[in-house]
Amino acid sequence: MSKIVLCYPSEDKENKGTEMLYSPLALAYLARNTPDHHEVECYDEYVGEDMDPYQVEADIVAFSALSSGIIRAYELAAVLRSRGIMCVIGGAHATALPHEVKEHFDVVIKGEGETPWKKFLEDFGNDCVKPEYFGKMNVSLENIGIPDRSCIHPNYHYSSLMTSRGCPFHCSFCYLTVYQYRKFRTIPHETILEDMENLRGEKIIIVTDENFIGYSEEDYEDRKALLRKMIDRDFGFIWGCQASTNIAYQTDLLQLMYQAGCKAIFIGFEADDEDALKSINKKQNQSVDFKDIVKRIHDQKMAVIASTILGLDDQKKGYHKTLIKDLKRIKADYVRVFFMTAWPGTPLFKSLEKEGRACTDWRKLRKDIPTIRFKHYSHNDIIHARNEVIGHFFSKRHIVTTICRWIFIDRSLIGLLLKMWWRNKISEKIRVRRAKTQI
Repeated sequence: MSKIVLCYPSEDKENKGTEMLYSPLALAYLARNTPDHHEVECYDEYVGEDMDPYQVEADIVAFSALSSGIIRAYELAAVLRSRGIMCVIGGAHATALPHEVKEHFDVVIKGEGETPWKKFLEDFGNDCVKPEYFGKMNVSLENIGIPDRSCIHPNYHYSSLMTSRGCPFHCSFCYLTVYQYRKFRTIPHETILEDMENLRGEKIIIVTDENFIGYSEEDYEDRKALLRKMIDRDFGFIWGCQASTNIAYQTDLLQLMYQAGCKAIFIGFEADDEDALKSINKKQNQSVDFKDIVKRIHDQKMAVIASTILGLDDQKKGYHKTLIKDLKRIKADYVRVFFMTAWPGTPLFKSLEKEGRACTDWRKLRKDIPTIRFKHYSHNDIIHARNEVIGHFFSKRHIVTTICRWIFIDRSLIGLLLKMWWRNKISEKIRVRRAKTQI
């Protein structure tokens, strides 16, 4: 029997700086896909205890690292490898920059992790480990199983659930573009429902799918079938998900989502003008009436969380004032504002790196602080611009307006939104402090 330690490396505690913090599932799925004859232990430095590389006892330590935590991963691996412990890494950063991470790890897993992880463990048992493994994002999820929730730290605000994987879009800023063969695939309904049974008794669940509804009529019908089964099971929790703008025109699907407990939909609007959308290859949002989309979702008694990006090259100085007006006009319930961020391996990163505008100090790379050199905003100006947008949509006036919108429609949303607003008040102080230290 081998002892395996799984770790999310991080230098910051994310539960102290994020208002919508839901649990990642990567290591929980790896644990589920680890044969029973291995002993598994998990460390989550995002929200929990730090791993002491001098004290941990293991045959293998496997990391799933964001770019912002990759240096921490390198530091941990250096100590662990000096003690003779095999170190493995996967995730978007490792997939984007395998040659970099190979300098620090014994094994790199690129792409989707479960299938190559099982192959690696088999090779480890046969003493024939390869330096690199690759998992395509077009393989069936038929046998992925349910995540091992004992590997999920209790400090997360919300439990999460996955029902599908894959996104065929190619938005230039999205970290998913580093993965090859990205096909939308669904997890078998009975597997999803079994996982939901483990979450029975939870109040709020976040569905982590890149796009809950999928991309075709066949996908929509699959989602409807799943939702009907959820309605029959009556799990009792409310949930939110992410979806593309075309969800607004799937009325039957929206109605079933609401009946199954969905209360809010996160939509990446990103920008309110065509040129900016074209610049990031957000084709699916071009020529779209955002106000009509929000209204159609509101008509089905669900809130809209509008995600936007500040600092795109086509956004002139002062754009944020127009953004405030447009977000008010479309009546978004909750607003998330991220700085344009160039993740390694994405088309955006490659473009900005050529211009000397990308951030290559991985410790600083976060979407909630400015890290690139913007075309029309200085570092301080864009911080103030974001503060202005956030200040408006988290003001008492906006909160009261939104509560009044929902008080006679669905009061269960009010508690959720108030909790998110309160956590945002705390997290924004941390974000502003982080942003100012990057000057």
